[in-house]
Amino acid sequence: MTLTRRARELVIVATLLAIPVLFLRANLAASDHLNVVDRAILRVSAPLQAGLTALVRGIGNTWTRYIALVHVKQDNARLVDENARLRAELVAARNAAAREGELEKLLALRASVQFDTISARVIAVETSAFFRVVRIRLDRGGDEVKPGMAVIASAGVVGRVQRVFGNWCDVLLAADPKSSIDVVVARTGGRGVVKGIAGSDRYRTRIEYLERKDEAADGDLVVTSGLGGFFPRDLPVGKIVKVDKRGFGLYQDAEVQPVVEFGKLRDVLVVVPREAQPAGPTLPPSEVGK
Repeated sequence: MTLTRRARELVIVATLLAIPVLFLRANLAASDHLNVVDRAILRVSAPLQAGLTALVRGIGNTWTRYIALVHVKQDNARLVDENARLRAELVAARNAAAREGELEKLLALRASVQFDTISARVIAVETSAFFRVVRIRLDRGGDEVKPGMAVIASAGVVGRVQRVFGNWCDVLLAADPKSSIDVVVARTGGRGVVKGIAGSDRYRTRIEYLERKDEAADGDLVVTSGLGGFFPRDLPVGKIVKVDKRGFGLYQDAEVQPVVEFGKLRDVLVVVPREAQPAGPTLPPSEVGK
């Protein structure tokens, strides 16, 4: 029995060795030397070879596509990173250009103001609805700066210095309810006092003590009067957006939209007057001379 099993194994091994030899011989033989066995082998092996070739080609194509997809994914990630970097650089360039433009305007304003000025940078903003204050850092020592001095930006009036500590100052904005600035309606020459209005929705101010006979209208520009010696004359304060004549009395109220965007302030000037005089609120005409 052991011999029969061994013989069977030898036959199987011999057959397995013979088949590749026969296939190789049939494929290498010249066409005019093919015998019946060779032709039979070729007829059987051709479909098998075609199938194996297609299988190998399919695996190769799949692998190639996979490698290509990996490269595409890597390229896509690289392009996304590059796009984000370029966008950041574009935003930075635009911000730098805008800042340069603001600084140029500030320098032009500094040259036109007939007072000494100290440049400063905004470092903090108080966002309370009832206390509108920004904190600034002076570019030079604060020995010359005193409470009450005017603070301006390239667009116009910012407010007044509230307190000084070293090289830092707190500035009471023109939109703060405690602020009061003597102003003139540029078109009519009507005088009044701009004060802030408390509110969390937006920065608002109004003109008080503006006589009814001064025909203020929406869109009128409101500028500083120059009285008191702190604010230079004709600095823009805001534009009238609403007029209320009250129906009676000597005065009318007008709501003013500040020209300065207080929430976006970055650089300002502190005006140092040659002869600082107290600049209290304007009195009504009926009180003048008393």
